[in-house]
Amino acid sequence: MSDGIRAPKQERSQRSFELVLDTTLDLLGEKGYAGFALTEVSRRSGVSVGSIYTRVDGKDDLLRAAQGRFQERILAEHHTLTDPDRWAGLSLGELLPGLIVEYAALLGRCGRVLGAFLQRAAADPEVAKVGKGAYFDIRDRFVALVLTRRDEIRHPDPERAVGSCFTTVYAALARGLALDVPAEAAEGTDLSTLVEDLGAMTLAFLRTDA
Repeated sequence: MSDGIRAPKQERSQRSFELVLDTTLDLLGEKGYAGFALTEVSRRSGVSVGSIYTRVDGKDDLLRAAQGRFQERILAEHHTLTDPDRWAGLSLGELLPGLIVEYAALLGRCGRVLGAFLQRAAADPEVAKVGKGAYFDIRDRFVALVLTRRDEIRHPDPERAVGSCFTTVYAALARGLALDVPAEAAEGTDLSTLVEDLGAMTLAFLRTDA
């Protein structure tokens, strides 16, 4: 935990701080990092600015604390999404496009909040480090799940090929959802078409022995 974050010890204080963190995430989802203000978090949560300062040294420390709470939730989603039992009995041709659809839905649900952290990561190494941890977690789980259908993959280097598929899918979805840029800079991508095409392209890539 950052030196600027002090975890509460009493249950009442813990609940109050959790409310502040949840409010922070809600605000980031609505307005992004640029519209995030500690005074607004205080107003919406009903927790005084003074009380918030007993837990964090400032706005950026509050953001880092909220990122920790967000990471707990997103990692739980990763586990659910890539649970092999969820995809049992499906061929590669069913699993991979379906997995991409579900991953796009996950990013869509948390995209505005995730985008706020991605944009802040460019200036905050601590935020960047935590964000990379989540990226590597879902990448490794995605790759491991798809490789359970190794016998259907014709590419001569399955690990490399599946890893490249994830990198391509993530980059395309991040751009399509404008995760790495302010919302006003979004390109207006037809997400459903993009998701469908990503499924077809990655499946064709894994099935080629070139």
